[in-house]
Amino acid sequence: MDKDEFSKSHSPSNSIYFSVLSSSWLMIVAALLFMGISWYVLEQYLRDRGEERFENSVQELTEAVNRRMLAYEQVLRGGVGLLLSSNDVTRKEWQTYVVNAHLSEYYPGFQGFGYAQLLKPDTLDAHVQQVQAEGFKDYKIYPEGVSDQYCVILYLEPFDWRNQRAFGYDMCSEANRRKAIDHAISTGLPTISGKVALVQDTPEDAQAGFLMYLPIYQGTVATEAERKQQAIGLVYAAFRMDDLMQGIMGDRFSGLKLAIYENPQANADSLMFTSSKVLPNQKDVFYQSQTDLIGGRQWRLDISSQSRFISRSEETQGIWLQFIGSAFILALFYSVLIMARNRYKESLLTSELIANEKRFRLVIEASPSALFMVDKAGIITLVNTHAERLFGYARDELLGRSINMLLPDVLRDAHQQHMNHYLVQPIAKNMSMRDDLFGCCKDGSRLAIEVGLTPIHFSNGIFILATINNVSERKRIEVQRAEHMQELERINQELDRFAYIASHDLKSPLRGIEQLTSWLAEDLSDNTNENVQKYLGLIQSRIHRMVLLLDGLLMFSRIGRVDTETTEVNSRQLAEDMFALVAPPQGFELVLKGEFPNFHTVRALLELVIRNLISNAIKHHDLGTGVITVLCEAAADKHYLFSVIDDGPGISSAYQNKVFEMFQTLKPRDEVEGSGLGLSLVKKTVESLGGNIQLKSQGRGCCFYFTWPKQIVKKELL
Repeated sequence: MDKDEFSKSHSPSNSIYFSVLSSSWLMIVAALLFMGISWYVLEQYLRDRGEERFENSVQELTEAVNRRMLAYEQVLRGGVGLLLSSNDVTRKEWQTYVVNAHLSEYYPGFQGFGYAQLLKPDTLDAHVQQVQAEGFKDYKIYPEGVSDQYCVILYLEPFDWRNQRAFGYDMCSEANRRKAIDHAISTGLPTISGKVALVQDTPEDAQAGFLMYLPIYQGTVATEAERKQQAIGLVYAAFRMDDLMQGIMGDRFSGLKLAIYENPQANADSLMFTSSKVLPNQKDVFYQSQTDLIGGRQWRLDISSQSRFISRSEETQGIWLQFIGSAFILALFYSVLIMARNRYKESLLTSELIANEKRFRLVIEASPSALFMVDKAGIITLVNTHAERLFGYARDELLGRSINMLLPDVLRDAHQQHMNHYLVQPIAKNMSMRDDLFGCCKDGSRLAIEVGLTPIHFSNGIFILATINNVSERKRIEVQRAEHMQELERINQELDRFAYIASHDLKSPLRGIEQLTSWLAEDLSDNTNENVQKYLGLIQSRIHRMVLLLDGLLMFSRIGRVDTETTEVNSRQLAEDMFALVAPPQGFELVLKGEFPNFHTVRALLELVIRNLISNAIKHHDLGTGVITVLCEAAADKHYLFSVIDDGPGISSAYQNKVFEMFQTLKPRDEVEGSGLGLSLVKKTVESLGGNIQLKSQGRGCCFYFTWPKQIVKKELL
């Protein structure tokens, strides 16, 4: 089935599915619209309620600030009344008045309540002498400087260590204070200064502060000029802004964020107080900014809230409305979806049955195997093209006939019995392991076949799908492979016998030659000709080299083809034994590093590898002394990593790829005795066990490192 046919077979079902959905879209849209309007109305109602409550809270807060500042104004007026009631109010009387007023208890935020005297330059000395006479010998007016008028703090309560820092301070020396003092004297009204740093504060707990002034006049005044002329001092109060607002707000306005600025401009310099680290801004849920005239000064109050100012019950109502509405929409949508799905399934089932039948036929025809579908009676109901080509029958000649027609006559009765037994409990199975399966073609020829059986359940019963492959060529190749294996085994056996016989037969004449050279050496021992002894020595060394070469060739040919038993091996002791076995010259030292394991392995092979590497390092050393280091560590996989390191002359990079080849030596064989097979034997031995060996050499010294399996499974070895 091609793509276009598949799409056409499904398009009617999809159109039915979406037609059922589209028939109910008006109902769904109406329900969603109703839900949205209800939610919007509720949200607007809750916002209006919250905004109304926010504005009430803002009004209450501003009124609380104004009431508190009015109360402080009354306290100042009480102080003025005390000073005007007597011509000479003493420091003690002032203290008694303040203590009995309980200012810190009833008026939180007061840092100090005091009296400042207005002085002219010509009265400063008399003033200082008078105060010192009261017992304050260190009293002085500060900061020093020349001015037309001084406003010096004389009385200040409570007279604790903090307020004592302000005793004698000239408030006219600072611009904000001087401006407020002049305004208070000119108007006769309570006046608040701008933002100041109180003299009483320390750097550790500094807060923004301000002062409230109320002037005292001598006699009756009516005009501004008279007030300036007859002003004798000011009653004032010092406030720490954070303490003041904490006393006003408390926990009552915890839902509000408040920022107070000393003028209508909102900036960092004019900021006097903030109730939170984040300043109020218009992005908050509610926000309001207003200016209030307090003590003759315009304060800007920015107030906002992150809270919606709605009650828990109102929040619950909104949640319930959304929940009920969502549940209604989901129920409505689910009912419509069920209707569409049922209609869709009905149409899809028919389309899928047709599509599956077409797919099944395409799969059957595209299979590279011969496929037959038979019923319980063995009658062929379906075949594919490959089955026609394999057996030579046309499709019409096969359909409706028994499957036995494809079997040789001698196998038909047995096959029918096998088939009846299989149908009792049909399961998927493969019959390819049987050697007696043959098929019979139309021309009478026979084929070696393999058969797979798969039961398929249809509505009208069980059918068997038989998958048949021609394995005649494969069986022919298997027979040839078996013959080749036998021939290879015979050749290997003959090679082993040849290598053994050649080794022994060649050694016999070599031993005879060696005996003759020994006799010649004895007979010519008195001969003073140096060449005679030299040539006899060369003959003996080359006989020895030939023996080594024969032994090496025999060993090399047998590596990987003969089983050797594994035993418990102490690798540390083995390395020490191999070093001793090679009989190193005096001056050579063995150093062992790492964790040497005790494990089961082929001892003879490990000895061969380590012995050859140690012997090779000593043999090619260019000095009379040296250090041979053997290192062992566990590799990341299932191997140990052994390294044999020397401090000899090293191996040039040009020769590093050749050292593992047969009959390769770095020096002439007359200089260094050897067969040239040592490293070849090592490499073949290590690789026969699944390991690998590599060489690393830069400058002096060589490092041969190889991997050795931690556990050896039965394998053909030396």
